[in-house]
Amino acid sequence: MIYGRGRKYWMVVVTLGLLMVRVPSLSAQSDLAIKASQLMQAGNFHDAEALWRQLAAKYPRNAEVHGNLGVCLAHQDKLQQAAAEYRKSLEIKPDQFEVRYNLALAEFKQGHFSSAIPIFESLAKQKPDDHRSTILLGMSFFGLREYTNANPYLRAAVQYDPSNLELHNVLAQSCLWSHQYDCALTEFRSIVAVNPQAVQAHMLLAQALDGMGKTTDAIDELEEASRLAPTEPLLHFELGYLYYKQREFDKAIPEFQLEMKNNPGYAQSYLYMGDIALHSNDSNGAEPLLKKALQLEPGNRLAYFDLGCLFADQNRHQEALIALQHAVKLDPTQPDAHYRLGRVYTALGEKEKAAQEFAKTKELHAKTEDSLVEKISGSTSSPR
Repeated sequence: MIYGRGRKYWMVVVTLGLLMVRVPSLSAQSDLAIKASQLMQAGNFHDAEALWRQLAAKYPRNAEVHGNLGVCLAHQDKLQQAAAEYRKSLEIKPDQFEVRYNLALAEFKQGHFSSAIPIFESLAKQKPDDHRSTILLGMSFFGLREYTNANPYLRAAVQYDPSNLELHNVLAQSCLWSHQYDCALTEFRSIVAVNPQAVQAHMLLAQALDGMGKTTDAIDELEEASRLAPTEPLLHFELGYLYYKQREFDKAIPEFQLEMKNNPGYAQSYLYMGDIALHSNDSNGAEPLLKKALQLEPGNRLAYFDLGCLFADQNRHQEALIALQHAVKLDPTQPDAHYRLGRVYTALGEKEKAAQEFAKTKELHAKTEDSLVEKISGSTSSPR
């Protein structure tokens, strides 16, 4: 199975094919239409396309011709051209369920989820027993990362096809990202029960457990995943981060080191190793790690913040000023950076700017510590 929110795996979750367009107005009149239909039934969409184009030139106002030309194009992955033909067909004859479905499917496959959704919604209302539109509605909202909207449709999809583990996985992830942890827990556990070797399911189950405050259970899941696939990307970072959250730095460090070895381009591992070094008053060890994190991810607010703290503690005030200004610019909602920036301005004798930063600090509420879900999704506050 394919996992991972950043991948377009929703394309393979369901096999929902194109609907053929009937051509009663031409099939009795045109040998060309009969031949084109036969070629389509034989799977020869390239040659069928050529015949439908001839028919489109001869019958430019025939909705069925444009609809079938669209089907031929879609089967050849010419989705943009297919969508244009479906629209021509619908301009001539709007009330064609199969053409509207094919148009929505073409938009979906191109990743144009916002365009597909209203069509699928209309089709689902028109034929509520045709589950394809419901499934694809859920997948479209999921593709837009509108997980709360996706969940009801995905739950319905799982009911329609309870043996489809891919759909269970998508529902589980959608529940996870919308912080509906009970749902995510149920779905991921059902996947692991069927396939105990599903490493990614163990990892995502850990995120759900951590989101529910069951960090010890989350660690157990990640340790099982590590046993199954010790080189899996992000696995050791996630395990290290959970140990880090519990301030078990001696256990976190080897996990971050393994992530660096397996996945050397992942900035967060260097960031948290650098932060641990700061906690241990090892500024010489922390600085190159934090700079490496910024080299890999120039927009990493946490790395700028930690570097700013490090420079400030070493009285390198100008360097601290630049680093903390970057941190504030990247995320002005974090009170910690405003506070440290205020202290740097105080050290530099800029009392008015310092007062502004301290006032801003009071306005902002401190965030609670991040869950693993937020850490992996990129919504992070300071590690310090």
